Amino acid sequence: MAAQMRWSRRNLFRGGLIAGGALAVPSLLSACSSTAGSTLEKIEAGDPIRIAYADEVPYAYTDGGVAVGQSINVHSQILRNLGASDDQLEFVLTDWGALIDQLGSNHDMVVAGMFITPDRCKNAVFANPDYVMPDALLVTPGNPEGLTDLDSFVDSDAVVGVMRGTSEYEYALALGVEEDRVNVQDDLNALVGELKAGRLDGIALTAVNLTLQADADPELEVTEPFVPVIDGVERIGAGAAVFQEKDVDLRDRVNEELDMILADKAQWMSLVEEFHFTEDYFPPADMTAESICGEDYK
Repeated sequence: MAAQMRWSRRNLFRGGLIAGGALAVPSLLSACSSTAGSTLEKIEAGDPIRIAYADEVPYAYTDGGVAVGQSINVHSQILRNLGASDDQLEFVLTDWGALIDQLGSNHDMVVAGMFITPDRCKNAVFANPDYVMPDALLVTPGNPEGLTDLDSFVDSDAVVGVMRGTSEYEYALALGVEEDRVNVQDDLNALVGELKAGRLDGIALTAVNLTLQADADPELEVTEPFVPVIDGVERIGAGAAVFQEKDVDLRDRVNEELDMILADKAQWMSLVEEFHFTEDYFPPADMTAESICGEDYK
C-alpha cells in the first residue's frame, strides 16, 4: 500500500478513539441557536453553547453516541479553559455544506477541522490553525490511472471525487479540472461507494482520514501525500474553529488559549495523538488565520 512514509498510520481505531472528556451528542439536532448576545457572553452566563461538527474521522465524528476527534478534544479543552462546563457544550451533527451557512441559526460555532481558505474567510471568522495537513488521493489497488495529485486530473479523462463544500473541490476547479469530471458527494462513505462502482477514479481529501480509510479496507489504497499548488502558492491545509462575525471577541480568546497549548508541543500531542496525529501536523508558528485570509480576515 502507498504512503509508507512519515505520514503515520498507527493503530486504527485504538481503544475505540473515545477521547477523554468526550461529550454526548444531543438527540435534538434541529433546535435553533439564539442570535441574542455574543457566544462569549453565553459562556460566561452558563448558557448552552451549540457547536457544529460534521461526521469526519479523525477530526470530529460520532462514536458510541458521543462527539469525539482531534478538533473536539482541542476545542473542548480551550472552552473549558475559558470557563465553560462540559454541560454547556452541546455538539450538533451537521452536514458539512451547512457548517458555515447555518452559523447563528443552527449553531453558535463550528469545530470540524475545517480548513481556512480565503473564500471561507469572506463568510465567517476563523481562529488560528490548530493543525496542518497535506492532501492525498484514495484509489483502487494498483492505482490504475497512475494518479498522484490533483494536477493528475487536469489533462486526463479521470474523474475526481470530493466532499461537498471542501477545499479540495475549490482546488480541483481552480487547477482547471472540468466540472463534469468532479464527482461531489456529501461524505467519504458515499465517495468510496462511487469509487468502487467505477464512477470516479480517485478521491481527494486530507491524508490522515484517507489513510485510515485505506487501512480499514483492503480494496483501497492511498497515494503519497501532496500539497496543492494554486496560482504558484502551496496550499497546505490548516484547520481551525469557525465563528460568527459577532464573535470576534470569542475568537480572540480562543486564539490566546490555543497559543498556550501550542507553546507546549507535548500538551498539544496529549490532546491529538490518540486520533493518529503526529508532530508532522503541528502548525508552524508563523501561520495564522490572518496570513491565510489576507484582506478578508475579520
